[in-house]
Amino acid sequence: MKCPLLLLCILATGCAGRSQFQKGYERGAADTVKRQYWIEQSLQKPGKNPERHLSVYKLTVPPDPDAKVKTVPYEIAIPIVN
Repeated sequence: MKCPLLLLCILATGCAGRSQFQKGYERGAADTVKRQYWIEQSLQKPGKNPERHLSVYKLTVPPDPDAKVKTVPYEIAIPIVN
């Protein structure tokens, strides 16, 4: 009778340990994501990198003469951060 009870206690503590490990792993992963987010935010602050600037290239897209649906030319803007 003592052997099944001992086995049950060992299994219960093993599961609790795994649960604690999983919680720690999830907290560490969440912390890593938060740190990466704030690194990206600080890199995008104005004045931090004065050598970076925004260039916008505008392209006119002509209609396709072979298309079955006729369209008009339109313009797109492509932002480039240097």
